[in-house]
Amino acid sequence: MGGRPRGTGAPTVLKVLRGENRKDRLNPEEPIPEEGIPLCPSEDPKVIEVWEYTLRQLRVMGTVTMAHRDALHTYCEHVVQYRAAAKMVNRDGFLIDTPSGVRKHPATSVMRECATMIKMFARDFGLT
Repeated sequence: MGGRPRGTGAPTVLKVLRGENRKDRLNPEEPIPEEGIPLCPSEDPKVIEVWEYTLRQLRVMGTVTMAHRDALHTYCEHVVQYRAAAKMVNRDGFLIDTPSGVRKHPATSVMRECATMIKMFARDFGLT
């Protein structure tokens, strides 16, 4: 038998939202997370702001569960870190003077790493 084992890949709810209707790709026995909407585990107001906005979108889409708490928290932290790095680059410029010459602002690396993580989590949540 070829292919991936049944039940792997995206959650069934995301597959259905994306229009998937092939019975062999949906898992009717997929475990169901506990009911409810997760609370933000962070005390950082910037993370909480991103959390609340993103949670509203996920609730409308019907794609958030208690099981998403830690992944959603990580997503929100990366958004905040990306914004902070972007603010530094906007303030200082993309290129900065150093004793060894002009070079790319170090915050651009943080922006790139955060953008990669944001995109990965956004895809997993069905935000892209």
